[in-house]
Amino acid sequence: MKPLAKLLAAAAAFAAPFTALAAHHEKGEMPLANEVIVMSLAAAEDKVLQLAEAIPADKYDYKPMEGVSDVGEVLMHVAGANYYIANMLGNPVPDGVDPRALGQGADKATMISIYKDSSKHVKKAIKMASAEAMAEEIEFWGMTAPRARLALIAADHQHEHLGQLIAYARANEIVPPWSQ
Repeated sequence: MKPLAKLLAAAAAFAAPFTALAAHHEKGEMPLANEVIVMSLAAAEDKVLQLAEAIPADKYDYKPMEGVSDVGEVLMHVAGANYYIANMLGNPVPDGVDPRALGQGADKATMISIYKDSSKHVKKAIKMASAEAMAEEIEFWGMTAPRARLALIAADHQHEHLGQLIAYARANEIVPPWSQ
């Protein structure tokens, strides 16, 4: 195969998933940007959940030093942020859920369940936001930015704390399941 043909074949293969996403967007479904953010959230969520399962319950109180969150607190911090961000995106915090008190006194299984519920909640908020709503400038945490920036913060936040949980797992000689 000639070099130009190889390059064109590689470009077509690389573009295929993006073309499929764009076609899906043209059908009037979820805005493409929202879909990409949800995909990023889901990727981080999958790894957070794998680590949450892999870390033994007796290590949920592990923290590398004083003044930082332990494993369970990290998980509940992310869950609380998911609810706050979802609320700011238009999906109210469910009745009976206090994002500041999530997981207090809970065991590992309950914390994982709380995290899963919060992840579904924030993804739903992003999925249901229109392109116009995502473009609207809002104020949050001392800044003014499009609502889409807040949705990106949700994804960034998941990935940030995924890294923290990876470090905690490695410090306890736990290999992340996806890298075994």
